[in-house]
Amino acid sequence: MARGAETRTKMRWFWAWDAGKEERWLEQMAREGWHLAGGGIIFTFIKGTPAEMRYRLDWRTGRGEDLKEYFCLCRDAGWERVCGFGSRHYFRTADASAPELYTDRESLVERYRRLLALIVVLAIPNVMSLGATFSYNAGSLEGLATVFRAVHVALVALLLYGAVRMFLFIRQLKAAGGRG
Repeated sequence: MARGAETRTKMRWFWAWDAGKEERWLEQMAREGWHLAGGGIIFTFIKGTPAEMRYRLDWRTGRGEDLKEYFCLCRDAGWERVCGFGSRHYFRTADASAPELYTDRESLVERYRRLLALIVVLAIPNVMSLGATFSYNAGSLEGLATVFRAVHVALVALLLYGAVRMFLFIRQLKAAGGRG
């Protein structure tokens, strides 16, 4: 961020299947002169000239050359990578003729399949360890263990909810076509 630039921080939660909603919100912020500098759950914006910008999100895991090559492909297509948050990457362009990051339905569906796979990979060990969480005798720390158990159950429920929602979203996307 530029030194002395006016900034604004906003906290917003978007589910992965709400990428279109998040992109539209970022575009509205740009029209109001607030340009994304950092994203995720806590968004940082820098005050600038109001502009018509297109924002797109993508989820890519990986490191090194593969990720660097992907970012170069996006840049060559007219998309600037603004920031990342875990495997979530934010891109923007002022070029109305820049092609979409995903130009066909199947590649868009594949994007969400990668996300579903990530959710499942996170869910499996959490579901498998749930029984151990309840069988552990915490002794004098039982109060703390109860809190831990509640958090663990909530995490498993959130992951399972996310997996089901993502699966249903993929089915809907395949049936209807269009952007996510």
